[in-house]
Amino acid sequence: MLDGGGRTTAVIPLGSVVKVSVREAWPTESGNFTPWLAQSENLTLLADILGLGELQDPQTEVSVGTFRIDILARDSEGEAVLVENQFGPTDHNHLGQLLTYLAGQEGNATIVWIAEKFREEHRAAIDWLNTNTTGNYSFFAVEIELWRIDTSPPAPRFNVIASPNEWTKDVRSVTSEATSRELAKRHQIRLSYWASFAEFLAANHSTFNIKRSNKNRLYRFPVGPPGFSIVAMISIQKRQGIVGLSKPRSPEKSIFHLLVSQKDTIETEFGEPLEWEEKRGRKRSFIFVSRKEVNPADQTQYQELHAWMPDRMNRFQAVFTPRIQALPLADGRSTHEDEDDEDAED
Repeated sequence: MLDGGGRTTAVIPLGSVVKVSVREAWPTESGNFTPWLAQSENLTLLADILGLGELQDPQTEVSVGTFRIDILARDSEGEAVLVENQFGPTDHNHLGQLLTYLAGQEGNATIVWIAEKFREEHRAAIDWLNTNTTGNYSFFAVEIELWRIDTSPPAPRFNVIASPNEWTKDVRSVTSEATSRELAKRHQIRLSYWASFAEFLAANHSTFNIKRSNKNRLYRFPVGPPGFSIVAMISIQKRQGIVGLSKPRSPEKSIFHLLVSQKDTIETEFGEPLEWEEKRGRKRSFIFVSRKEVNPADQTQYQELHAWMPDRMNRFQAVFTPRIQALPLADGRSTHEDEDDEDAED
């Protein structure tokens, strides 16, 4: 609206945003900031901003040789997430510690370096690491700030200064591998499909996300108690897409049979018939629905399959999550299904 002098005015009172020293909330990095960040709700805030999904089992001050990792957690795929905190501007010592940590890690790892201010040379170093290391490692540079409005309590803000491009890294890794030996054609097709699907999920603000490239035929999205996941799968040979519920190993099939007892109600809620595959003599069972006569190797058919998969994934989540949360799991724990079929031949 306009005042008498023709100037634009706000319709409600506005406050002033003021930057606050991080030491006002956390006098020390190790004694205050690290314990605060390791709390579940605060680690979730950071993970959401970085697109890492849920972080589990955080530990603080974990020894690696003569150094200590400020926070060591696991992502939803069980892979290591290392967080190094630093007050003030970044320095070479902390960069050296990050590289030392990696030398003691096995498997994939995500490294998050948090500081008040990143020097340009250290931001460039993180970019270089993301560009020149394999897809096994991902590096984030994050600045921490505190802001308040007038006299309100200060609120934290994480600013991402540098981050990885996982798909670019994996394409480079695949290209390198192909120079020494021919990469199976099915791997190339799967890498292309899952990269496209990841972009589709992000563009449509899906609650599901793919944070790492994948050359296997399936991708798991954890849901409910440990051991359960919604699985999206492509079959090149059979020319179909599949979405289903993956459950923990259960030799006596008790979990599967409890769900089968609700089959009619479940399928009514789901909106279409499901396949209930017990696989006798094996520990695994699978509940799924398939989309046939669609070729994952044909990029012109990507959008058709992309639209179908999240719709069924959302249905599985809505229909099965409350049921599996109510299942009588022993000790509230379970083990993941065997993973040896992820790269099986179609």
